[in-house]
Amino acid sequence: MPFTPLRELFKNDFWGTDISLNSSHKSYRPLTILSYRWNVLYSNNKLDSFQFHATNVILYGLLCILTVPVYELFLRKSKYNSDMLDTAYYASLLFTVHPVHTEPVAGLVGRADVLSSVLFFVVILLYQKFRTAKGESVVMWYTIKVIVIGCAVLCKETAISVVGLLIVYDIYQEKKKKTSWWELLNFWPFVRYMTILLPGIVIMYYRFKIMNFEGPIFTSIDNPAAYSSSLFTRIFTYNYLYILNFLLLLWPEWLCFDWSMGCVPLIETISDARIIFVILFWGVGIYSMFVLLKNNYENETLDARIMGVTLIILPFLPASNLIFTVGFVIAERTLLLPSTGFCLLVAIGLKKLERCSERKNTCMMLYYGLLFIFAIRTIQRNLNWLTEEKLFSSALEVCPLNAKVHYNVAKIAADKDNKLLALNEYNKAIELNPNYEQAMNNLANLLREEKKFKEAEVLLRRALSIRPNFAAAWMNLGIVLTNLNESEEAEHCYKMAIMHRNKYPDCYYNLGNLYLDLKRHEEALKAWEMAVLYRPTHVAAWSNTLVLLDSMKKYDDVLELGRTALMHNPKSPALHFSLANTLGKLQQFEKAEGHFLEAINFSPQNALYYSNLGVLYHRWGKNDKAKEMYRKALQIDPDMKSTELNLKRLSIAQ
Repeated sequence: MPFTPLRELFKNDFWGTDISLNSSHKSYRPLTILSYRWNVLYSNNKLDSFQFHATNVILYGLLCILTVPVYELFLRKSKYNSDMLDTAYYASLLFTVHPVHTEPVAGLVGRADVLSSVLFFVVILLYQKFRTAKGESVVMWYTIKVIVIGCAVLCKETAISVVGLLIVYDIYQEKKKKTSWWELLNFWPFVRYMTILLPGIVIMYYRFKIMNFEGPIFTSIDNPAAYSSSLFTRIFTYNYLYILNFLLLLWPEWLCFDWSMGCVPLIETISDARIIFVILFWGVGIYSMFVLLKNNYENETLDARIMGVTLIILPFLPASNLIFTVGFVIAERTLLLPSTGFCLLVAIGLKKLERCSERKNTCMMLYYGLLFIFAIRTIQRNLNWLTEEKLFSSALEVCPLNAKVHYNVAKIAADKDNKLLALNEYNKAIELNPNYEQAMNNLANLLREEKKFKEAEVLLRRALSIRPNFAAAWMNLGIVLTNLNESEEAEHCYKMAIMHRNKYPDCYYNLGNLYLDLKRHEEALKAWEMAVLYRPTHVAAWSNTLVLLDSMKKYDDVLELGRTALMHNPKSPALHFSLANTLGKLQQFEKAEGHFLEAINFSPQNALYYSNLGVLYHRWGKNDKAKEMYRKALQIDPDMKSTELNLKRLSIAQ
């Protein structure tokens, strides 16, 4: 947010938690967060979704443009250089319309991937400038390149893979027929490689130092294969996931915003048929790499296909679970950079088919047909991202076994008051993942609303047995126990929730309500005081405080706190109403009238506001206005007996 000091951006992780804490996600992306902040400032300190999405689209457009000069660099020193411009153009077109890019562009979190990818390509272009520079400009281009690498890593950590790509690119450029393979390992080439590698090592050293050389803590829900005790399961499941990632590049029909929680079942037995695909995948892959390397070795040079393969493999390594464990199963946004290498290989293959085939026009028609299909799929996928409901529904078609998808469908249904669907989907989520404590908590809340307190209690206790530090579940259990008149244990639950989450205004509010029921008024006031301390916009806590103080005849406190409450919530009808009632009792009729009118202005269909304003006019001696307010109140709610009685008394008196 704009009021957060800038230094906090460099102390916290991507999700706003102090990166030095064990609970941190350890994703350190301050420049990406800074770009969000610029969006907010540009929107006059408002969260304008259009600004965020427009920035993502602009950055993606820039990335697509940058692919052309990068592809040209890779193609210039190659047997494909005769068709260099055409090949770069066709590869860039395919990259632009590829449907797998929808998630990083449509999802705001994907800003990190798009921004780091832009800088990734800028680094490659800067390195070429450095290679061809002479004199003093060498130092300048080298310095700029190192700075941009640092900036790319501060956008997303995976951008450090550009260091490896630069080394491969350097070898690719230096290897000529007159240069032997051994010459690439001499002193000066080695020095050049070290000038690339050392800045990367320094950058990553400080990157790890910021996070206290500690990795993030994930659970089996985030990445089930990583937590399997079976080496067989881990190896074959990981390799099967590589196949699925490749298929998303090859034919992106099955796209899903979340692939966790059972979306891809583990390979746990030798009889699993998917093992055949894993073996075939590696058989074809190893054979293809052997042929490629053999051809390059015999030709005594390197061609652009090497750069395409490198561009697929190196940026994907951080997501492969080979270097460190990641917190996801498949994430489409991680394929943004690898897809650039894939598109280059497809375009090279297209030009090769053109040369070998007598029907060049047919090849081009098929390629344009592919581009058209990908463009249509991209549009379709963007339509899925327009609303949460469409996004989650589309995910069910791809991952019907994903408990998290069912959970999100249930949340949307609950928000739309479709309780039957919500109950079914929460139960389905728990059926698929019996340890899904968040689904248990939300299902318990629905059951509580249906007055099924015992069933809700069972679910919440089960959720807490799975996750004892689940603050929301402790609070909700307190609410359920309050309804079951188990006040002592309810108080304990609220205090447990606060212990696990110190700044928990809703819990303090509910604890205050419990104390109110128990006639422990001073403790209730203190609890509500903590609620508004941590959330000054907590209108219910302010309102309860004012009502209780009014009942205790502490009118001065009501007026003082009421003014403070309105500073934070100037458009709250409940607060204006409470102040008006107190002012009326103090016979400050004009001020009371002003607050009643404000309350009515913000909530014109509240019969009680008109009724109490009528009482004020009645006591003030303005009988005509009192009649008018009583009639308006009865017009909104004809069942208000006290208002009807007041109107009759007023009519008789006149």
